[in-house]
Amino acid sequence: MIIQSIDRALDILSLFSYARPRWGITDIALAMNLPKGTIHNIVSTLDSGGFLKKDEETRKYCLGPRVFSLGTIMGWTLEINQKASGPAHSLVERTGLVCRVAIWDQDAALSTMEVTPHVRNALAQRIGPRVVAYCSALGRSLLANLTSSEIKAYLDRTELVPFTPKTIVKRDLLLEELEQTKTRGYAVNNEEIALGRASLSTTIFGSGRRLAGAISQTGSPEQILGSEMESLIRTLRDTAGEISMALGYYPATTDQIKDSSKKKSIRK
Repeated sequence: MIIQSIDRALDILSLFSYARPRWGITDIALAMNLPKGTIHNIVSTLDSGGFLKKDEETRKYCLGPRVFSLGTIMGWTLEINQKASGPAHSLVERTGLVCRVAIWDQDAALSTMEVTPHVRNALAQRIGPRVVAYCSALGRSLLANLTSSEIKAYLDRTELVPFTPKTIVKRDLLLEELEQTKTRGYAVNNEEIALGRASLSTTIFGSGRRLAGAISQTGSPEQILGSEMESLIRTLRDTAGEISMALGYYPATTDQIKDSSKKKSIRK
């Protein structure tokens, strides 16, 4: 019974989003198909604990300060953020573009860090902490490095809906794009989430070549995909490499690759 209540409390907290930041008891009960009395008891407990906050005028609830506090603690203590902070800020200073770092979480790219240039503009506005994976540069950098079975499972449970006329929603074309992303070492988003907005992203690895996260830069299509694109890609990949090494990832050198090939030949 206690575990069931915890599960329901977590489900209630998961309802809150940018699109719908406030919920009433009746709304929650309908969304979860549970009696209002049951929902009221759980919501009251979350309210008293600071995880939800009630607006006395509308009698609806929003996320409470305790959630913000825990999120802040996570952001500051997350290893990838600690290692990426310096390199990400240097990247923004060099390029003047928005930089984001994200990790893979429940079928989405979860943005854990955002660094913006001193002069903010409309392109610097956050889309959300959870970014749709199949049509974002961050998401594709992460997706492309999952196993074939993991990618298939993701696509089987994900509806590919268009955000703009440029969004790739055909499964075969998306798989081709993911393959190209892995081969070339970076992902591209050309106005697939929002018109007038483009991004480049590359992967961050940890020790043992584990998938640690991804880093991106965002701007207008002219800024990202124009004459400076190759330079931006090199700078972005250098930054990702710096963060990866700080996380314990050391790519094999040419000599190590040759030595490994010799050992394999000897074994044969």
